[in-house]
Amino acid sequence: MKMLWLGIAIIGTVGYHLVLKLLPGGVNQFLSMSITFAVGSFAFLGLYAMAPGTTSMREAVGQLNWTTLALAGVIVCLDLSFLMLYRSGFELSLGQLITQSAAALALLVLGVAFFAEKLTMTNLAGIGLCVVGFWLISQE
Repeated sequence: MKMLWLGIAIIGTVGYHLVLKLLPGGVNQFLSMSITFAVGSFAFLGLYAMAPGTTSMREAVGQLNWTTLALAGVIVCLDLSFLMLYRSGFELSLGQLITQSAAALALLVLGVAFFAEKLTMTNLAGIGLCVVGFWLISQE
């Protein structure tokens, strides 16, 4: 099941970046993203309604905490930054690569520092590859 979700995440990531890059320049990006979020919100509400064992809306809302609002802020930041990155002419092939490599390094440090995750030799090798990759990309 993990591999299925991993495949869906990869397909979704590719589609996400491709669609953002193809968003017409004359379109108001804020209106476009508002419509996108509204459609996404309705889709998630539909999934909530269809989920087995779903609690009442009142009870479910009562279980939410600060992470719901924080995630909304992070998603807006992520979408806006990639949209503006591509609108500024950044290459599709490099935007995801650079940001995800940098994020992987940051998450590795955060995982070790705050979640008691262990740093392995494989992790260190990955860090080395990311650093070499950043250097190679900057050589253009």
